[in-house]
Amino acid sequence: MPVSREQRIRQYLDLITGGEGTESVLANMETMAGDALESLAPTDGGKTEAAFESARAGAENLARGAEVAPEQLSDLEAIIIPELRPVYDIKDGTFTTLTFDGAPTPGHSLWTKLTSEAALKQRIEAALPAIGRIELLWNTNIPYGGTGFVVGRNLLMTNRHVAHIFADGLGDRNLQFINGRAAGIDFKRDAAAGNVFKIRNVRMIHPYWDMAILEVEGLPDNITPLSLAVADARDLPRQEVVAIGYPAFDNRNAVDVQNDLMRNRFQVKRLQPGMLQGPFDTESFGKIVSAATHDCSTTGGNSGTAMINLATGEVVALHFAGRYLERNYAVPTGALAKDQRVVDLGLNFAGAASGGPNDWGAWWNKADSASPAEGVNLVEVGGVKKIPGVITQAPPPTGGGVVVSPGGSVTFEVPLRITVSLGSAPGHEAVTESVELEAAKPTPPGGAFVPKSVADYAGYEGYDEKFLSGGTKLAPVVVPMPEATDPSVLAPLEAGGTQLDYQNFSVKMHAKRRLALFTASNVTEESNLREPEKGRNYSRGGLFSERWFPDLRLDDKYQIPDVFYTQDQGAFDKGHIVRRDDVAWGSTFELLLRGNVCSFHVTNCSPQVEGYNRSDSGEKNWGDLENHVLSEAASERLCVFAGPILADDDRTFAGKGPKGSSLRALVPRRFWKVVVARVNDGLASYGFVLEQDLTDTELEFTVSEEFIGAMYPLTEISEMTGVSFDQSLIDADQYETVRGGEIALRAGSRRRKKKG
Repeated sequence: MPVSREQRIRQYLDLITGGEGTESVLANMETMAGDALESLAPTDGGKTEAAFESARAGAENLARGAEVAPEQLSDLEAIIIPELRPVYDIKDGTFTTLTFDGAPTPGHSLWTKLTSEAALKQRIEAALPAIGRIELLWNTNIPYGGTGFVVGRNLLMTNRHVAHIFADGLGDRNLQFINGRAAGIDFKRDAAAGNVFKIRNVRMIHPYWDMAILEVEGLPDNITPLSLAVADARDLPRQEVVAIGYPAFDNRNAVDVQNDLMRNRFQVKRLQPGMLQGPFDTESFGKIVSAATHDCSTTGGNSGTAMINLATGEVVALHFAGRYLERNYAVPTGALAKDQRVVDLGLNFAGAASGGPNDWGAWWNKADSASPAEGVNLVEVGGVKKIPGVITQAPPPTGGGVVVSPGGSVTFEVPLRITVSLGSAPGHEAVTESVELEAAKPTPPGGAFVPKSVADYAGYEGYDEKFLSGGTKLAPVVVPMPEATDPSVLAPLEAGGTQLDYQNFSVKMHAKRRLALFTASNVTEESNLREPEKGRNYSRGGLFSERWFPDLRLDDKYQIPDVFYTQDQGAFDKGHIVRRDDVAWGSTFELLLRGNVCSFHVTNCSPQVEGYNRSDSGEKNWGDLENHVLSEAASERLCVFAGPILADDDRTFAGKGPKGSSLRALVPRRFWKVVVARVNDGLASYGFVLEQDLTDTELEFTVSEEFIGAMYPLTEISEMTGVSFDQSLIDADQYETVRGGEIALRAGSRRRKKKG
């Protein structure tokens, strides 16, 4: 159940006052008002006094369990946030309390020592030059990604989810920048911009913790790496810390309180004091982690912020997430000190880092298994990964023996095929001798699962609405399948009903358009389901020789046949609506094969321009949305709904039908996708729309510059598509949240709403 604002304030007061809650606030109300309320507004002829009395009444009502008026909650926030957890300006290497109309505000009574104690102030100021803002050099709309800080020679630490805005991969192998997404760091960005140092390499994207290590070009010698504590922040409750980073506007927070707290200035370097609050479990990249927690007034742009222990000056944690008026989450550096791969990077740990043991070795193994063998960069040709330069020849007609090709090449089939180029005849330019190896390509086993009759569909397990209850210890949840707003548009099955169940997904067809109205799929990245049996070939080509086929349960008049795509003069790609890779999973290899083969039904196909559908060029595409959503999930499972937007003004294409007939079909220009994840407090849903440009010639369609998808509210996607989503998913829509904003940013998507 959602937590009310009143409950959040009560819980927050208990957290930051050590359990004394509203009683502590009431006892110190007069002192707090002298600083906090005066700091929030100039002398205003009684308005400050009125706000104070309103806040007092709100605190008294909270203490005795009575109803609290909204204005009382706002005024109470205006005291407890600035007074107990204020924000300080950083400029020219030092920090002061925030200013209002150019004049300093009164000091906050709890934190005056930050500026009055010389040794403490010096300890904090020594860290300031090493903390900067991650700059997204290609993005003019959102030019920053978060915070980073120096932890070794030319090495930066930031969040994994920040690095994934501009870099791809996992672990410490096979990491790369996303084409066109250059990034840097600006160590100033207080009142003005400073020099931007370009990030030139990605050294690590941690597979378990929300942490990444980046290499930056030639840092000046006056930037000293910060010391990373080996003590575990989770073991230091009530320890005073300061968060130093670049808070951005956070639309989860009360707008008025936030604007007052930050003085309407965001994305500049700030200091935010608070306390560590012990361990707490939260979601992170498909799992629940035991994070360190703190209560500093951090917001969305604080991703990657350094949490500095006031007692030692050491970085004790790396901030990565938070919930307004609840708690904030951080990666403890003491945990990173127990990871030998992190230690081997040469980070500046304050003491002896043990390098182990730890609890996340399996996540490293998973990251390693996703990378090519060290020193060998494999390429995929026809679905098979090979060493570059290998020559592929058709097998001999006999299935074995020796074949001599024109030009002197000799092939031995044993069944390992060895091709030896013997060189040129005398008198000609010499040809370098080469030996190339290629394993004979076996027949993919998936062909056996292409249905031959309606009976072959028996046992297919379609979309499971309870799927997200697995893979986590959290309470069970249900993700209902969408419905057609107008059921009369659906194509009927010959045996009755309208739902086509396949292995791991289901489809409902639009009768008139011959395309899916929507699909519903269960997606997982769990390694035991992605590769259930060792020694099998899980590559795309190793599972099924890709050919599309109709669904035998549905009349042909409700399906666009494969020939429409194969004889279209290259106008279209056969685009999976449910991604093949998303549903190729199972507890056995046979079930995985079923899911893979099922995705090639023409009911799961829509005409798409080539660049829209394919990602084999190495560019990011529509399918990567699921990966971004997993970064904010509590398990490796997702529920995904998708389909074309079937608009009346879609363009008509005249193509081939079965048996040489003609077929005219409207080609969708937009597609939608809703991704639902399990999070610590329930569900999170995200809606996206992607558009393909069909404005060119009749056959040669091209992708527009606005190829990147846009995030939309689920309610608006429902209006566009004629697909109705359950109220629980609408309530879980992340469009207006910081979590949703960060997903959109990492996916390169804009957040849009219908005009008006």
